Amino acid sequence: MSVYRFPEGAALVFGGSGGLGSGVVKLLAESGVNVAFTYHKNREAAQANLDAVEATGSKGLIGSVDLLDLPMVEAFAREVREVFGRIHSVVFATGPFLHIMPLMDAEPQVVYDTLDADVKGFYHVLRAVVPHLRDGGGGSITALTTAAIHKYIATDGLSSVPKAGVQHLCTAIAREEGQHGIRANCVAVGLIAVGLSQEIESPPGGILDQWMQQVPLARPGAPEELFDTVVFLASENAGYISGQSLPVDGGYSA
Repeated sequence: MSVYRFPEGAALVFGGSGGLGSGVVKLLAESGVNVAFTYHKNREAAQANLDAVEATGSKGLIGSVDLLDLPMVEAFAREVREVFGRIHSVVFATGPFLHIMPLMDAEPQVVYDTLDADVKGFYHVLRAVVPHLRDGGGGSITALTTAAIHKYIATDGLSSVPKAGVQHLCTAIAREEGQHGIRANCVAVGLIAVGLSQEIESPPGGILDQWMQQVPLARPGAPEELFDTVVFLASENAGYISGQSLPVDGGYSA
């Protein structure tokens, strides 16, 4: 029996084919939750994840969704509602490739594109899902951000600045939509042995080494340590937690 409690309906994960999102999707399914999730281009990875969901006995649904296209995001949210009857949990687990460089060295278009992908993309998610959460009597929104919001590290501005916008959107939802039973929280991700942090090209003495030197636990996080935290916050077990940003970073931001 799963330790996590969820109502009837489905969870909706945006970015469910990536390293972090796919782990969240699988743990939700293993917890007995029906899961719908989006992918952008990697249909093969999405199908493999859908197969893994259905192998647990849970039901799944996938959709290719561009988060910068609001009508497309809204259409997929409606489809999930029609198929499963209710959306009770939403997870935002997507984001652009990390460009590690001093902020003023970045080309303006790279900055604009990164802000769009994170802040505009998450805003579109909120526009699409909040009405369905209201109609269902409430639910949860959990967004993956970065521990660099809490403790900045040089050259990480293209990650932390947009994710700070995501965090403040979550805060706004927590304050404004709590009356409808909607919770909103962030998981501030540190160095985890999966996902975007594994794709960063960092030479000896670079950002990854600098970050690790400041982690009191002196190790990267295991993927399961992150996935458990996300699913906990999404579940009814965390029913009185809202408006928070919880670092999963081995103490880096302490």
